[in-house]
Amino acid sequence: MNLSCLLCYQASPTPVCHWCDDDMFFFDTQIHGDDLLRYGPVGRHVKHSHYKVLSVLGLHTWPMSSLVHQFKFTHSLTAGKVLSNWFVHKKRHCTLAVPNLLLPVPISAWRLAHRHYNQAAVICHYLGNALSIPFECNWAKRHGSSVQHHLSKAKRADNARQTYRLTQRAIDKWYPIQQCNDKVPFTVAIVDDVITTGVTVNTLAKLLKDRYPAIHVQVWALTFTPPPKSVLLKLE
Repeated sequence: MNLSCLLCYQASPTPVCHWCDDDMFFFDTQIHGDDLLRYGPVGRHVKHSHYKVLSVLGLHTWPMSSLVHQFKFTHSLTAGKVLSNWFVHKKRHCTLAVPNLLLPVPISAWRLAHRHYNQAAVICHYLGNALSIPFECNWAKRHGSSVQHHLSKAKRADNARQTYRLTQRAIDKWYPIQQCNDKVPFTVAIVDDVITTGVTVNTLAKLLKDRYPAIHVQVWALTFTPPPKSVLLKLE
């Protein structure tokens, strides 16, 4: 069967041809570190008062942003699988603690009805199966259908506080209350496709910390959107 590249449409034995693959910007653990909160051009621009680790595959710029767009808006699960497989490869070379549980950022019921899947949950499915980490989709809910991308950072924070709630049981069935301590912390990774300001994941991390005070929270994402004039835009 003849295959074509998802990006340039040239014949390719893989979903993304090696030419387009060469154009991708991936965060390199040897250069940027495993935790991007410690890497200034990223850490300075994301809100992270309630989570301690940020792991991201690459920049939300072309051509990776095109794959994310196909995954979210054109029902291309193949694009999502490609991105997830790249992330799995990254995590297998990572020295950070392996989470006990993956938690996808929830989407509204309205968006789920139109899209037919939560892209963050699909990512969790791919990553969880590949890395042997369980995932829980029914841990939090998003109310309303407002979107964040057109809001200022301050308005994003206010919107997120009003939008997200933990479910009644959240991660109760996974959280070992009697065994959780500083020496053996229970670690979760909140998973999303794109990180821009970090407000959404920080809000969700706060909700978790409020209910489970001893929990350790990481954030995993496919891409980071660099702010205008970021030095990252010169590294592509």
